[in-house]
Amino acid sequence: MPGFFSYLPNVYVGEGVADDEATKYRLVKNIFRRTKTRDDLSKYSSLFEAYSITAGQTPSTLALEVYKDSHLDWVILLVNNITDVYEDWPRNEEDLIAYVNEKYSGPDDVHHYETQEILLDDIVYMPGGIVVNRTWRTVMPDGVIKSETDSVYPVSNYEYESFENEKKRQILLPVSQMVDLIIEEFEQLIAYAPHLELDDQGNKKTPISIASRFLGDVGYITSESLVSTSTTTTTTSFDYGPSSSLAGTAGTTTATSTITPASGGTTAATTTSTPTPSPSPTPSPSPSPSPSPSPSPSPSPSPSPSPSPSPSPSPGYGGGY
Repeated sequence: MPGFFSYLPNVYVGEGVADDEATKYRLVKNIFRRTKTRDDLSKYSSLFEAYSITAGQTPSTLALEVYKDSHLDWVILLVNNITDVYEDWPRNEEDLIAYVNEKYSGPDDVHHYETQEILLDDIVYMPGGIVVNRTWRTVMPDGVIKSETDSVYPVSNYEYESFENEKKRQILLPVSQMVDLIIEEFEQLIAYAPHLELDDQGNKKTPISIASRFLGDVGYITSESLVSTSTTTTTTSFDYGPSSSLAGTAGTTTATSTITPASGGTTAATTTSTPTPSPSPTPSPSPSPSPSPSPSPSPSPSPSPSPSPSPSPSPGYGGGY
């Protein structure tokens, strides 16, 4: 029977290209497609069997032993939600010791404390194995406080890791009649839904955006195959005023922007400034002052101050900038 990766759909992946090269695509397996089994499988006892992994067994050897096909190892891993066989599959004793020595500076140091089981009239009054701190003391109904040794016990680093490793040995195996149904449903769930980016063979291809050439992002992918652009032009006139060393010079700035949508991710802008000569301002002659008659000594009411007119806005940045 085919292996796990043969069921995964294909996808075209864009490769990084230089500016003078044509766009390249490589057809690969889409390893990001995955499924997850239901969390309540354990209650269907007639469809799955409880199994304890023995020392030295691997997923492939177990599949060969149970299903007579080592390529069905992925079915065992999928049913038990095992995604990392190095961490989720039980280690043998030699590998476990090496793992503990690498993880802890002292394998025999205390990892945590757990409660001692205490019976009262042959009934469990305090269950054992509950993680507590070292100062925990069990208090009996009559007020008697148990000692430290009767209340808690230490668990070393090696004991803790060994217990966690043993829990990984308990798995579920689907019965033989269920394997074909699992494979059939897996193929349906892992396949692509109908989409415009699928070709006749069902391979998915998302075109590479031309924005990657301008942004310098190698292999930049976008979901849009068409890039729409809009051009805006802004003109600003200004002069520096008579007090500037550039007096008598006016300029025009034209800004042109090419904008693509946010998904395109590219914006290019160019600005050009062209100075054009303008005539220097000619000072107007000021009128000669004429003598005004002296005011009469009779008092006159003070005129109400009238608001001064607002200066008219000058184009651009205005003179005297």
